[in-house]
Amino acid sequence: MQISTNAYFRSQTENIQDLKTQTVKLQEQIATGKQVNIASDDPVAFSDLAMLKARDARLHQYGRNIDVARQQLSLEESSLTQATNILTRLHELSIQGANDTLTSADRKLMSNEVQGLAKSLLGLANTQNANGLPIFGGFQSEQPFQQTTDGGPVFYKGDAYEAQQVVGDHETVTVGLSGHDVFDRVPMGSGPSKSVFDIVKSMGDALARGDSPATGKDEINAALDHITGQTALVGSRVAILDSAQEKLDSAKTATTAQISILEDTNMEKAISQFQQKLTTLDAAQSSFIKIASLSLFNYLK
Repeated sequence: MQISTNAYFRSQTENIQDLKTQTVKLQEQIATGKQVNIASDDPVAFSDLAMLKARDARLHQYGRNIDVARQQLSLEESSLTQATNILTRLHELSIQGANDTLTSADRKLMSNEVQGLAKSLLGLANTQNANGLPIFGGFQSEQPFQQTTDGGPVFYKGDAYEAQQVVGDHETVTVGLSGHDVFDRVPMGSGPSKSVFDIVKSMGDALARGDSPATGKDEINAALDHITGQTALVGSRVAILDSAQEKLDSAKTATTAQISILEDTNMEKAISQFQQKLTTLDAAQSSFIKIASLSLFNYLK
């Protein structure tokens, strides 16, 4: 009889303790809104959640990379669009300057505008991003295009590195443009390529002498075509970013949904179970107290 009573008390004590543990666990799930807080809650789900959250963090990093890449490409596109506008104006001036009705004095006056446009073009080639780094200089931090004297030749001091950003699993996009490729390699048909700055300088020098810039008109047009092509290249990279963003948004939505399924508490179900456990616990405790009291009474009797 003594052994049976001890076994009963132990069984009831363990049952009550188990109910208390379940009640506390449900209370924590309701309070945190999470049904898996530690590994012991659900080892398999906890492991799956760890992998999903690591993926979620990686996807958010891709999102930040896309934002950085978009800012860089937007700045490049804006600079090249302005350079295109300058070259368009220079092409117009080359046509006007070749007009036989103009005098040498007229052409010398035109050279002033060409020199101003050349300085603006140089400024665009040395455009810096928000961190103060040149966007057309590769890895170099100094101005990539430098002019020894006012109106003199322009030299490229940057490198050929083109930065890339990782924007998805096994997916990268080039976000840098080599200033050498953009401004120093204008195709000249069968001849060697030329620098945009040399082409503009030749035109300006001709006008400053009062000469017709007719011979440089085709070169200005070639420079315009080249810069337009570079702008289109940037546009194609923006399109890659747009595609990567769409895939990223879909992946983030799916990952968030999977995390929610494994981790989030079903409030209605949890509250119902919590109330049931409380009722069962209260009944178990009351029953145990009554039986314990009766057993003690019989023992004393």
